[in-house]
Amino acid sequence: MWRYLFCFVLVLNLVNSVSAANLSLTPLVALPGEVVPRFGLNLGGPSYWGAEQLRANIVRNPGFEPLLDRSLVIVDRLDGRQITDRDAWVARPDGFWIGGQFQVLTGALAGKAGRIRDYRRNDKGPGLFWFEHDLQTLQTGDVISVEKTARLTGVPQWWPQGRASLVAQVSPSGGQYALRLQSTAAQAAGVSSFFDTLGGSAGRLLPVTGAWQLNFRVKMPRAGAKLQVRFSRDGAAPFVMQTLTPTTEWQSIHLTWQGTETPQAKASPLALSFSSEGDGEIWLDDVYLGEAVAQSGGFRRAVVDTLKALKPGYLRDWQGQLGDRVANRFASELARQPIRYRAGEGESFFAYSVPELFALCAEVSAAPWVVGPPTLSVAEWQEFGRLLRKSADQLQLDEVVLEFGNENWNALFRPAGLSNVNQHREAADRALASAKRGFGIGRRLITVVNAPFAWPDSPGPIVAAAHADRVAVAPYFFYDVQVQDTEQVNRGKALQSQQAVLQKQQQRAQVAGKRLAIYEVNFHSTQGSADAKARNQIVTTAISGVALARQLLDAALLGIREQAVYSLAGFSFKLHDGLGDVALFGISRDLTTAQRLRPTGLALAMLNEVSGGKPWRYQCQGSVEACRDLVVLGFADTATASPTRMAMVNASTQAHALQIPCQAAIKWRLLDGRQPGDNEGDRAKVNVVRGQSVCQQGMASVKLPAESLLVVSARGS
Repeated sequence: MWRYLFCFVLVLNLVNSVSAANLSLTPLVALPGEVVPRFGLNLGGPSYWGAEQLRANIVRNPGFEPLLDRSLVIVDRLDGRQITDRDAWVARPDGFWIGGQFQVLTGALAGKAGRIRDYRRNDKGPGLFWFEHDLQTLQTGDVISVEKTARLTGVPQWWPQGRASLVAQVSPSGGQYALRLQSTAAQAAGVSSFFDTLGGSAGRLLPVTGAWQLNFRVKMPRAGAKLQVRFSRDGAAPFVMQTLTPTTEWQSIHLTWQGTETPQAKASPLALSFSSEGDGEIWLDDVYLGEAVAQSGGFRRAVVDTLKALKPGYLRDWQGQLGDRVANRFASELARQPIRYRAGEGESFFAYSVPELFALCAEVSAAPWVVGPPTLSVAEWQEFGRLLRKSADQLQLDEVVLEFGNENWNALFRPAGLSNVNQHREAADRALASAKRGFGIGRRLITVVNAPFAWPDSPGPIVAAAHADRVAVAPYFFYDVQVQDTEQVNRGKALQSQQAVLQKQQQRAQVAGKRLAIYEVNFHSTQGSADAKARNQIVTTAISGVALARQLLDAALLGIREQAVYSLAGFSFKLHDGLGDVALFGISRDLTTAQRLRPTGLALAMLNEVSGGKPWRYQCQGSVEACRDLVVLGFADTATASPTRMAMVNASTQAHALQIPCQAAIKWRLLDGRQPGDNEGDRAKVNVVRGQSVCQQGMASVKLPAESLLVVSARGS
């Protein structure tokens, strides 16, 4: 039911219901620059609760590794060896950072490293640090990276009960720790993990369907206990319910079953629990729970199949990994640590690795767009570049995009970002130069710094970063939705072009010898007084796909090569003041099955059917007003060939009758922006219509409804 549908009567009825402007399109000129890839996509990070069910192994921290904390201190005052942080962002409990490591990233002492001797909170919130070295030449504003692994406290990403802790234990998987459960006859000890907890109208976002398995390693150093293992959905019979008596040596347990759940059933959480009962001690390690056959990079089949349908040119891996280590970014799933860069019990998370991302990219024919942590030292950046190159060589990936952090200017990421543009530029230059040395020559590495799109002077002074090839912005649109705005007003606002702003920013970047890139783009309908229902009339319906396509085509016509839509999956965003939940930011409603695409996802898939290659500008002949509202971009297979594929958006309220040059019959796909309904329920109501037109005397006729997206290619291409 989620396939493209063949329907020709619908198109004719919609076009014939209004008068059509007669327009003729001819290739005008190839855009300057190089061959461009297909439009990209932010893969996003995995979650326990929402639509972002990316990983085949749904367990977070399956190797029971300790939490890695890493943040950035901005020097506010220096008093002897006491350094006062500028902000409270890095604040942790008294003594937390003692024994950790520091590295100076900017200023005259850049490169200086050592141990943290003491740490205290002061009355105003920011922390006080004492380092083992005399750092008297530090200056106000200098940036210092601090890190600490709390090795034996807590069980990160799990919910413990009783005496549950980590114990140093080397695993064949490469992990360094295991879980220890110490129970008595009077008190059990255990851990639990919960999944698919969003609930509400979302339904089951992670159905247990097909062949599943639960694997783990276990031993009992001190006899006397039994291990209870349970995996179930609330209110239903358990999938796994086992009682085991482990031996004194490590055993590998492998449990399998066939799941029969459906996405449409009533939502309730999934829970996995391990419990030691009786007087004894049980150790656990290396847990796998999920689909019996993981896909490339360890991702779920629905993820891989959806990406193959979307055909992204790039996959951007922004997950929040700003405080990670290089070794951890390349560690195996069972040896990888959970990470945190912001204070708070709920701020830790478990990320997929760079090799897993690269394997997925190779499977779906995308180039990787990697976000590097700003907390890394220069030496770490060089190692990062070396390992990126090694992974690219192994999988024959010709191009890698490497971005210095994520939205350094944004205060939300200040705990591991450089909001001061001078510090940002200095640190980024050192980092990216070092990464280039590590990466070497022979494959393409595109280095990126980021800047705010909405600021009047954007991209601003960051363009002076000497070792950045691109300055990336995020031209989100349709932010503000007011209660008094009608649906037609909102449709017009959604279709508005931002090309003039992007053009100014592109020109500013080019003056500095750089080009603009787009790291995120989508609707951002989170402001204003309208309720969620009014917003969802736009962001869930067919017009949303047309509007997103216009933004992508407008940017491509300016010569912007790298673009990444945000993001693969995301069920909803909670609005302020109780206005409800708006269906942002996923172009997939969820990943219960493959291709649960919203209209924005349909539009990206359509564009990537024809994009990639040498871009061409077209000339429109006909009504000046109609031509002004028609956005057209063509693609040729090579830099010297004529275009054989094209995409166009009709942003006007008038239909168009198009004459398109051809050599043989053409095929087309249409997303009519005036289709009723959405794809939020069990049945897709917004669909793409396919058809073909004959070629007569070198021209083919195609009818394009108002507020619609059309892609065209030579038949057989």
